[in-house]
Amino acid sequence: MAIRRNRPRRANNVLFATTTGVRHQRRLWTKRTLLCGLVLLSLTLVGIATHYTAGFLLDQAFYKNPRYGLRHIVVDAKGGVQRKQVVAASGLALGRNVMTVDLAGVERNIERLPYVASAQVRRELPDRIVITVTERMPIARISDDLKLPLYVDRDGVTIKPMANEALRANLPEIVGTRFTGVEPGQRLDQPEVLAAVQLLSCMELTPVRARMDVAKIDVSHPLAIEAQTRDGASVLFQLRYLPQQLGRLEEIMDYAESQGQQIASVDLTPERNVPVRFK
Repeated sequence: MAIRRNRPRRANNVLFATTTGVRHQRRLWTKRTLLCGLVLLSLTLVGIATHYTAGFLLDQAFYKNPRYGLRHIVVDAKGGVQRKQVVAASGLALGRNVMTVDLAGVERNIERLPYVASAQVRRELPDRIVITVTERMPIARISDDLKLPLYVDRDGVTIKPMANEALRANLPEIVGTRFTGVEPGQRLDQPEVLAAVQLLSCMELTPVRARMDVAKIDVSHPLAIEAQTRDGASVLFQLRYLPQQLGRLEEIMDYAESQGQQIASVDLTPERNVPVRFK
């Protein structure tokens, strides 16, 4: 009886099927990869076209549209800041497209002016730029090493008097130290000077300001400042806790008025038993 030997043929069939399946999978993967690549390429081309189309439309609608050419520069400023100074510092020019103006950059340019504390710039379409300026308000005056007057605002920033401006002699003068090399627009950093500026700022918020006409503030004392009034009285303050000290001074003033007396000097540097001398 003859026995058929067909096992090797089955093995060959399995090997052929496996090889064919692998080739099919590779072709399928290649097609999918090419398809994905074509889709990505198409999306990229569409994105580039959209970008340039949008840019073209924006240019035609805004950036190159003569309707948005700058025709009016409005300056809202009070005090001594002049319009022509603000416009010159802004760097703006009539005819420029208002949509291309760097508003923050214009604000920085204007804030470099000595008398300007802050500036706000906004567009008013189609052809207007509005500049609002907050002026630095002098609160005291100093003299530099050349004896030239400078003003100081609430932030301790020095201000140069404007041309042909009369000296503001009613402002308290900070004395007792040398202001060597101080330039307009510079922020003072001496602790005693900053305390003097803070004292004057705090006084404006209390009734003491109306009852105490300060002529000078002497900052030469160690860890203290002395306010001298125009009627000859003096008050010595610590460098810290100025609002609290002003509250104590107001109580002393109330007591002096109730007794019909005038204060000659007050030393507020001790925490207790404040020395007071009457005229």
